[in-house]
This record gives sequence, C-alpha cells and structure tokens, in this order.
Amino acid sequence: MIKTIVVDKTENSKEVISSFLKNIDGVEFLSSFDDFTQISFSPKDVDLVIFDVNSNNLDEIINQIKNFKLQNSKLNFIALSYEINSELTASILKEGVGDFLLKPVIPNILEASIRKIISNENQSIVKANTICVFSNKAGVGKTSIAVNLAYELSKKTNEKVCLLDLSFNSEDILTFLNIESKFNTDYILNNLENSDNELFLSLLGNYEGSNLYVFPFQDEISLKTKINIQSINKILNALKNIFSYVVVDLTSVIDERTVSILNVADIVLLVGLENLASIRNLQKCFELFDSIGYDKEKIKLIINRHIENSEITIKDIENTVSKEVFFKIPNNYLTLIDAINRGHPVGAINPQSNIAKAYRNLALELNNIDFIALSEKNKINYNHGVFNLLRRMGE
Repeated sequence: MIKTIVVDKTENSKEVISSFLKNIDGVEFLSSFDDFTQISFSPKDVDLVIFDVNSNNLDEIINQIKNFKLQNSKLNFIALSYEINSELTASILKEGVGDFLLKPVIPNILEASIRKIISNENQSIVKANTICVFSNKAGVGKTSIAVNLAYELSKKTNEKVCLLDLSFNSEDILTFLNIESKFNTDYILNNLENSDNELFLSLLGNYEGSNLYVFPFQDEISLKTKINIQSINKILNALKNIFSYVVVDLTSVIDERTVSILNVADIVLLVGLENLASIRNLQKCFELFDSIGYDKEKIKLIINRHIENSEITIKDIENTVSKEVFFKIPNNYLTLIDAINRGHPVGAINPQSNIAKAYRNLALELNNIDFIALSEKNKINYNHGVFNLLRRMGE
C-alpha cells in the first residue's frame, strides 16, 4: 500500500483529491494538510506526498522536499499547480518530483501518476527465490542438504543467501556451520519493523564473512513469542526484500503452519531415501501436494544418500511415486560427518569429493531455473481443505 498525504491550502481542491485517493486500490490515504509544517507524520512513515506549488512558495517547497528526502530517500512526490511555466516545472522536476499536474486535477491523470509510482515500487522490491527443503520423515538429511545447498548458492551466484531454520531442532544449522546466534528469535521478531536492511543483516548469523547468512529459529519451548503463521510470514517477507535466495530447512511435522510455508516457496525439494519406508512417505507427500494443487514443477524430488547399484533403483522409485527424480546426492558418510564435526560445508572442507560436487551441481541446476515463470504458475488458490488429511498423515 502506498501511504499518501495531501498538502494543499485550497480547501475544495484538498477535499476532492482526498476523497478520490480513498477509492484507489493500493493507496492508503493518511491525511491532508495546509502546508508542510503542519504534517504530523514522519517522512519515514509516508510513501507519497501530493502537494500544491506556485511561484510564490517555490523556494519554501523545494527546501521542504529536500528536508523530507534526507529523512526518506524513497519518498515520492506529485506536484499540482494552477500555474504552469517552464521555470516552475523545471525547478520542481529537478528535485526528483515524479509528476507535475495541472489543476483542477483530472482524476484519471492523477490515478495514472500514482499507478506509475506503485509499479516502480513493486519493481524495486527484490523477491528472493525461495527454496524449501522438506520431508515428512525425520532423519533423511534435510538439514545437511539445506546447509550445503545454501553455501553453494552463495558461492556460485555471489549473491546474498539466507538459510532459514524452521525445523525447530535445537539450532542444528548453527552447529553445522559453527556459528553462534547473536540475538534470540524473540529479539529479532520484536525489532524487525524498526530495522533497516543493514541492521537486520547484523542481527543474523554469518558464515565466515561470506554471503551466507543464517536465521535460526529457536525451539518453541525457549521462546516467549509464539511462533505462528503470522510471525513466520513476517520474517519471510523481510528476508525476501534483502536476499536473492532463501533456503528453508523445514520441520517434518505436517500442520497448517508447515503448509503455509510450503505455499509461499517457489520450489520444494522433497527429500527421500532408497528404502521402502521412505518411498511410502514420498507417496504420502505427493498425495498431499496433489490435493493442495501444486504445479508439478514446484516439487523437485531429491534422493539423498544414493548408492549406485542399490537393490531399489531410481527407476523403481520413479515408477512407484509416478514422479521423476530431479537430483541424486551420493552417500558419502565420512566426508559429510567430517564437515559437520568441523563446522563447515563439505565444499569448504573437501571440494573435490563426490558429495561436494553434487551439492555444487544441485546449486547450478536450481540457479538455472526461471523462478519468475515458476512463481506465476504457482499463483493459485491452494486447497486448504486438506488439513484433515495433514493430521492423518502426521499421526
């Protein structure tokens, strides 16, 4: 929503514009004022100022614009005037004012100017590619995949990547990367709205000064703030405006909260093993995803701890679950355990190992995906009437 105020001494004009703004989708009208000195809102709390200007108050207006922009560099302005001349127009536009409109204002023209601002605001938001690592069965290696994938994405793309721990499993990710949490989850949640991007980054764990950051949700038992769908979405929205990728290590417990996270993910990496118990769980997960209505390209099947010439083949798994295997990660227990014990990704400890190469290639495969097109396909109304099914699956 574009939070908007109007500054205009002409009472009739002010009322007409204010009334019009209240009926524009995407606009939140805050209030109207006679001049800038009367404005009761902080510039940081406003997105758009629509103001009246003329030759007599030009210098005063320019000073006010400069003052406001010092406090909020992203603040937008639309100028209105009964007086149109080249000097006035040039002086105002030079200050970064978006549009200069002739009064009395024509509603369609004003709305077009506002729509342009809304469009620019939407384009300026960085939407992180969100990858969820998931299985409804514990012990399949979700955390090791999430950690090593996030590390390789940060290396290959040279972009900021956030590893979000929503497994609630006593901060395993911090152990995997030998990171200490600077602040607890309660503190970050309570101060999120008052933090700019740089401050928010400073609150997160960081792997050895790299582009890999960690947000470790602590066990709910230790939290004063209940971790609900709203608090998780609040965190995800903040992360999406900062990072190019968000890799989520998700709990195996299937409930409404889990599904809400899966819904916002661009891709779900569904992890399984080459054994009958795991394959049965994969079938249950695909049953769930089909019931919700996910696009088939959203779910990528990952077989972890893959052994060549295993009794159960990849083709057997694909035929049983009626889905293709997207990627195989080899079974290299010794290298993985060595990396975990030393608090580093396998790519940092043994980059030439088969498992490090596999994580590297998985990162490349995901980086080549058109996330924008995938996101458009996933814009559907998911079927939330599956919660009885979820509860049965979790029992």
